[in-house]
This record gives sequence, structure tokens and C-alpha cells, in this order.
Amino acid sequence: MQSVVDVAKSATNTVVSGATNLANTAVSYTGLGGHSHAEEHLHKSTLPPDSTASEVKKVDSEGLAVFEDEGVRHEVLVKINKLAHEDIKHGLKEVASLDLVGPDGIKKGISYYHPLRYFTVDRPLGVDYIGEIEIEEGKSIHVRVHKAGSGNTPLFHSIDTRPSEEGGAVFKTGEPLGWFDY
Repeated sequence: MQSVVDVAKSATNTVVSGATNLANTAVSYTGLGGHSHAEEHLHKSTLPPDSTASEVKKVDSEGLAVFEDEGVRHEVLVKINKLAHEDIKHGLKEVASLDLVGPDGIKKGISYYHPLRYFTVDRPLGVDYIGEIEIEEGKSIHVRVHKAGSGNTPLFHSIDTRPSEEGGAVFKTGEPLGWFDY
């Protein structure tokens, strides 16, 4: 009888261990690793007084419609290209951690563009979308897009940047999203 109990315990431990590993893998692939409850409200801490923010959520059909909009996508890629030119010209290192040049020394640009998560900010003149877009494995940019109303086209506003020594415009995928107004 004791051996049956031992086998059942062993099987239970194996199943629980497998489920835990599977959950950890899913968290890693979705960019939500390292998430803490303290970060859940961080994105609201610097909002303008006339606005309210939603919770951060995985990209859904609304987020895809905004961040995959042809004009938004084009302007985001143009801005990354401009940052790369400014890096070379002024030594800013805003996008230095991106692999924008191939082994042959020829510029290759961005070929991967994957919106992951976002939050919205209701403002008097419309809705701002603050989103994380992965542009290389493990590397993302934080983008702000404005939509003046439900029937209007989303318009790219800006890319979040920090001092070069902190990564410039490139964030590690899964870093907290926050409001930025520039």
C-alpha cells in the first residue's frame, strides 16, 4: 500500500513540476517575466491631471488596429531610422543595442515588428495608446500613439527614450510601461 502512495506522490510532483515549467516558459515568451504587483500601477504615476489610464494589457484587436496601422508602423520605423542616423552623427547611442547592420556592414533595418502590450490614457482630446513593440528578440521600444476619436485614424506621436547609458530608446522586453509626454 505504501508503494502506491509513493507512486501517486511522485506522479503528482512530476505533473506539478511540469506545469510550473510550462507556466514559466509562457511568462518568458509573453514578456511578462519579472512582473510585480508594484509595477501594475507604475504607468499611472506621472499622468497629466486631466487624464485617466487603463490597466496594462496584452495586445488585443484594438491594440493591433492602432499599432499595426500602416501609417503608425511606417512612422515608427522611420523614427527608428532617424534615431540610428543621429546616433552615428552625434554619438547618441539611442538605438546602439539594435542589430541594424549585417555582417557585411550593410544596413539591414528592422524586419521584426511585434506589438506585445499597451495601456490607454483618456485625455480631453482623445485617447493615447502607450505600447510595447518588440523589434528584436528581447528588445522593445515604447511608443505613444494618439487617436482623436473612435472614427479617426491613429497617429504616431513619439518613442520613449532614456539617457543612452540606460539603453536610450531600446528597452528589455517586459520592462514596465510608463506614461511619457514628449
